[in-house]
Amino acid sequence: MAKGRLEQYLTDLSRGLERARLTANQDLLLKARPTRSYSMRQCARYLNVSYQYLTKFAAQTAGFPPGQAKGRERVFNTRELMTIRMLMAIHAKRPRDYLAWRAPLDPLPVISFASQKGGTAKSLSAAHFAQYLSLNFGMRVGLMDADPQHTLTLYFAGGEEGVGLPDPGTPTMVDFAGLYPNGDLPYTENNGETLDSFFQPTGWPGMRIVPAHSETSEGEIQIARLLRANPPGKRFYRYLRDAIDIWSAAHPPRTEPGDFRASAGTGQGGPLDLERVQDALTETLDVIIIDYQPALTLFQLNNVIASSSLVIPQTMKGFDLATLATFTNGLLGMLQHILAHDRIEIGAGEHMLLPTIVQRSNAQDIAQLTMLMENCPGEILPVFYLRSDAIANAADVYQSAYEYEPETRGRRKGMDRFVDNADAVGDAIAARLWPHLARGHADAWMEAIYAAEDDDNREAAE
Repeated sequence: MAKGRLEQYLTDLSRGLERARLTANQDLLLKARPTRSYSMRQCARYLNVSYQYLTKFAAQTAGFPPGQAKGRERVFNTRELMTIRMLMAIHAKRPRDYLAWRAPLDPLPVISFASQKGGTAKSLSAAHFAQYLSLNFGMRVGLMDADPQHTLTLYFAGGEEGVGLPDPGTPTMVDFAGLYPNGDLPYTENNGETLDSFFQPTGWPGMRIVPAHSETSEGEIQIARLLRANPPGKRFYRYLRDAIDIWSAAHPPRTEPGDFRASAGTGQGGPLDLERVQDALTETLDVIIIDYQPALTLFQLNNVIASSSLVIPQTMKGFDLATLATFTNGLLGMLQHILAHDRIEIGAGEHMLLPTIVQRSNAQDIAQLTMLMENCPGEILPVFYLRSDAIANAADVYQSAYEYEPETRGRRKGMDRFVDNADAVGDAIAARLWPHLARGHADAWMEAIYAAEDDDNREAAE
């Protein structure tokens, strides 16, 4: 039967848009992936030691990365920073002070960044939090992009060691969850090694991603098909959760953070057993972060059911808060329906609302933020993302504040301010999830913000 005019139009338009999108993204990502470097002082901050201590450690420790000369300083990339962490771990009495890795019996945290509305900085928040955990704690982070727009994927695509641009044949979360048929079977239950192969490398040490592309939208279609087929032994909201459980059981933490010292006869020529280092960085994950599609669908419900914690990035406009209320009420109704028929534990971790793109000069933003903090003090983070032109420039080329290096001094100052903001947000989220990992960035940022507000109020009064 010939296609109708609308069906043919949409088919042709979809193909053309896909070609245009791939060309545009390829132009961006064919450039070398940025490898922002960090000074010795910045490294000391990420390692949570003093500059004097790190300088002394560098002078006394064999195998300390040479870095690169930049002006009068030495600077280090993310892989060299990870090497420094491992060197400090093998010399430390408490190696986890430098590598906050999961212990063998620790559960695997799964954190979803979720919203029903686009434009809330959801992907940006997920990317920055993943990189914050890597820079500050050396965590091995698994990323899952559940959004067919694949913005998170673009944040980590490109570069010599990173994942390439996904194409229609690239496995996505739909494959990971096993939603496609397998011969006569209505779905595919992959083993642990197959599931692990769906994680693609990024340019960040220990960080891997299950990428997304336009066909990630197939997830909803496949769940509708399975609901109609009603296969025994599997509920429609458990596909991703069961797959993560299978992967996690097959890839438990085995290496202790201080186990990288090269033994005699290994031929490493240095203090670290490099082969063991690489194996340890890919043997498991310390946390999984899911970037949710801005929609409340059955496929996205799978992400929520699989998650131990939910972070909801949200702008402070009145209309946006109405959308948030619709999202929370809809999700609550779904969870209550599930729990009435299946007494499973859902979301055993901490959950939080993260205000984003807050404009301090906008009275409505501040009023909405104040009202939420008064009425939902335990549910909303007191730290928030301020609106920033600096990060908007970086996001245009799918780079984070931890990667992007502006060319002018003025723009560098703006980016430095946003890095401080991202550190504060990362610290506030991490402190909720792992209280012992609080670094004080959130408190310092809030003191600075409130001090600036007091100065503004005094100037206005005068």
